[in-house]
Amino acid sequence: MLGGPPPLPATPEDLMGPPDRRRMQEAADAALEHLRAGGAPSAVLLIDLDRLCEAGQPLRAEVAELLATALRPDDLVARFGGDVFVIVAREVCDESGGHALARRLKQDLDKLLHSRADATVRVHASIGVSMMREQDLSSSAVVSRADAAMYAAKNQANRAAHAMPDRPHEGSREALVEAAFECTTIEDFDLYYRPIADLRAGSVAAVEAILRWEHPDLGTIHPAEFIPLARRLGQIVTLGRWAIEKACAQTVRWAPARDGLPMRTYVTVSPEQLADPAFTDDIEAALAHNATTGHRLALQFSEEALAAIPPAVVDWLVAARIDLILVDAGAGGTSPASLGAALSPVATIRIARPLISEPSPLLGEIAELASKLELRAIANGVQTRAQLQAVIAAGVPLAQGPLFSRPQSASAIEQLVYRERPFATLLAPRPAWLDLPEDGDVPTVEVGAPAVP
Repeated sequence: MLGGPPPLPATPEDLMGPPDRRRMQEAADAALEHLRAGGAPSAVLLIDLDRLCEAGQPLRAEVAELLATALRPDDLVARFGGDVFVIVAREVCDESGGHALARRLKQDLDKLLHSRADATVRVHASIGVSMMREQDLSSSAVVSRADAAMYAAKNQANRAAHAMPDRPHEGSREALVEAAFECTTIEDFDLYYRPIADLRAGSVAAVEAILRWEHPDLGTIHPAEFIPLARRLGQIVTLGRWAIEKACAQTVRWAPARDGLPMRTYVTVSPEQLADPAFTDDIEAALAHNATTGHRLALQFSEEALAAIPPAVVDWLVAARIDLILVDAGAGGTSPASLGAALSPVATIRIARPLISEPSPLLGEIAELASKLELRAIANGVQTRAQLQAVIAAGVPLAQGPLFSRPQSASAIEQLVYRERPFATLLAPRPAWLDLPEDGDVPTVEVGAPAVP
């Protein structure tokens, strides 16, 4: 049995009231700690009762009664939100035990729903199951896997209880990466940094933090490989939280050597982080832990994610002096007029790479809009001097890309961060008498390049 007092049993009234995610989180955290201490694993079940809220109060009361009385004293059941309930089933020992519990609950619920449901409102039960693993970075990962399994169950014709979706083909690169990911810890990841150049001063205006994973056998595993995996396995919130904490710590270490120059680090935020109730608490804790304030942090969002940020969260971020950055502005040919609606809480926009690689009139239009709205604009993915000149001609004040530097470790990139004007030579006009290489052959400015007076 788990140490500490068992959770107070839920009453039917509890299950018909507001969602109680905090109670669920506490129970799941305790179960995961118990597993790490050598105890038996627990399971998390998510139960979706589609259209239950439309079926009337009597049926809701009967479902609540069934769930409140169907579990052991040490188990926890809580309302997760909407028509979804969550169960933390403690010490079920193995996967078969979790699935057996899910099948029993599914049978009981189906029997109740079939006998009581109004013929005009068909309520269906779908259950997702996920076992806790010692390598889980947090209990949120287990809940996310159960959530994915629940939606997989909803897509089945019989809505049977479902575990996580099938793994990739054994032996494939994808399968090897997934197997490695499940055995990794947060310490196996690192942040690399890519500078953002101030095109007027030739200095480093900021840096972007990029997740990096170097595996001893598989080599460099690109974010495009492991971010979708982290999302599917429910680890994306934990990775994002860690990235913000580490980025804050590194920025504070760099600041004293900048001789008063501003220093800010850009970190990409996932939609899953925005949906996490602890999102602002996590940021506040990272800033406090590193004795800094929000002026050293900027958060990057897609247009879709930006539109989904609750107004209260936007207000908190703005009050904390944390910049909000819209990425891929102009992607897909989006006009500046339609883009304007998404820019109200934004301080900086990153112009989409295709508008830089193939210069487009949209580049100048977006730069003009940013200037009119007093926003900073960044040209993303500058690779050649010709592209750089087009960006400067369009009036874009900031740029990033291989022409300036590839992503590098904190210790490697700091030589650029500490120099006053590391990109001045790139911005100087070309003397006509110089036999310069063709665009695209210009060497990247890397760490160790001669200092510029």
